[in-house]
Amino acid sequence: MNEGSLGILRLISVAIQNVGFAVIVGALLSSQWLARGASTWQDGVGLRLLMTLRVASIGSLLSSVLSFWAHCALMSDSTLLEAGPAVWSMLVGTGFGHVWLVGAVFTLCIVVLSFLRSGNETRFPLVMWISLAIVALARSNSGHPVDAGFFSLPVWVDWLHLLAISAWVGLVLITTYVVMPHLLDAPGSEMQHSASFVQSLSDAATYALFVLFSTGAYNGWRGVNAPSNLLESTYGQLLLLKLALVLIAAALGGHNRFFEMPKLMSALRSPSATEPTGLLRRFGLVLHVESIVLAGVVLVAAVLVSSPLPGTT
Repeated sequence: MNEGSLGILRLISVAIQNVGFAVIVGALLSSQWLARGASTWQDGVGLRLLMTLRVASIGSLLSSVLSFWAHCALMSDSTLLEAGPAVWSMLVGTGFGHVWLVGAVFTLCIVVLSFLRSGNETRFPLVMWISLAIVALARSNSGHPVDAGFFSLPVWVDWLHLLAISAWVGLVLITTYVVMPHLLDAPGSEMQHSASFVQSLSDAATYALFVLFSTGAYNGWRGVNAPSNLLESTYGQLLLLKLALVLIAAALGGHNRFFEMPKLMSALRSPSATEPTGLLRRFGLVLHVESIVLAGVVLVAAVLVSSPLPGTT
C-alpha cells in the first residue's frame, strides 16, 4: 500500500470515527429524553437506539485503531503489515501515542457499557458521559491545539468544539434515521409524547450551535493566524468550505425551528385538531437534507485534522 493509499485510508478512518463519536453522543441524549415518558413508540425507538449505540461505539473504536495504525505506517514509511514495531514505538515513546491509548481505552469502556444495557434501560449514564468527555479530550490533545501544550486553553476550546459539533451532528443523524421513522408510525394517541422529544432536540441543537460558532471562531483564527491565509493556504480554504457547509446546515435547522416547529408542536400536542403526519414528513425532509450537508462537514473536518497549519510546511 503506497503513501497515497495510506493517507486516504487514514482520512476515511478519521471520518468514520467522527461520525461514530457523534452518533454515540446523539444516541445517549436521545435515550435520556425518551426515558422521560412511556409509550409503545418510545419502546421501539429505545431498542433501536441501543443497537445504534453499540454499533457506533464499536465502529468508532475500530476506526480509531485503523487510523492510528495507518498514521504509524505513514510516519515509519512502511506498509500496514510492517507497521507493528512503529505502532509499539509510538505507543510507548510519544505523547501522541499515550493520548491515543487513553482515548481508545475509554472508547472500549463505552463499548462494554453499551452491552451491559438491555432493552430501554439507560444505565450508567454518568460513567458513559465521563468516558465520552475523556475520549474527546484525548482527541483534542492529539491535534493541532496541542502545539500550545497539553491541556492548554486551545485544547479546552477544541474539546468544547468537538463536543458541540458531535452533539449537533449526532442528534440530526439519530433523529433522521432512527427516531423519525418511528414517529411517523406512532398512533395519534401517543403523539403528545413525541412533542417533548422534538422540543429537546431543537433546544439542544441551538445550544450546540452557539458553542460551535464561538469555539470555531477561536479555532479558525488561531489556525490561519492571518486573514490572507484563508485564501492562500489549503488549510484556510478547507476552513472556509467547512464554514460554508455549517452555515447551510444551520440555515436548514433554523428553518425547521422557526417555520416548521411551531405548527408541528401544535399538531403533536393536539393531534385531533391537526393531522401531524404531513408536518412530521416536512420536518423530517429538512432534517434529511441537513444530515447530508453535515456529512460533508464531518468529511472536511477529517481532512482539516490531517492538514498542516499555514506557515508550518
